[in-house]
Amino acid sequence: MGIVSEIEKQFFEIEDEYYAKWFNAYSRGHHLKEKYWKRKRELNTHAYFLFLFTRLEDHIKTEAKKILNDKKARIAHWKTKAIWENTDEDMSFKKCLGLLTEKGATDYNKIGEYYKHRNTIAHGKSIEDITNNIDMSIVIGNMKRYFKELKQ
Repeated sequence: MGIVSEIEKQFFEIEDEYYAKWFNAYSRGHHLKEKYWKRKRELNTHAYFLFLFTRLEDHIKTEAKKILNDKKARIAHWKTKAIWENTDEDMSFKKCLGLLTEKGATDYNKIGEYYKHRNTIAHGKSIEDITNNIDMSIVIGNMKRYFKELKQ
């Protein structure tokens, strides 16, 4: 079982439990408990979203580094090789992503959107705004595909 599948299983185990508790509070009109479980579900989504995205981020940087190293290894002329050897191996995430998928294409834009969500959550900005924009079923499906397709 891959990391995305493991995270998916764990996320939905917790989500199902929290949802049942939220629904129970909602159907009984217990507004404080309803609010409590809603918040727990939001934080669970954010935590697992971050967990998934960090794995994708590492995957993308690793694959981009492979591309750069392969390119450097195949160059014989010293001037051309010098340019590539001076390429920063610690490139930004977006530059690494641009080596694996076309800038402006659907996958590039979606991953860029996820990157914004990641930064918003990780830096403690207003997470209320993005909660409705994260559907973990869709995110997990996309992540599984990205791990398969975004390779050297």
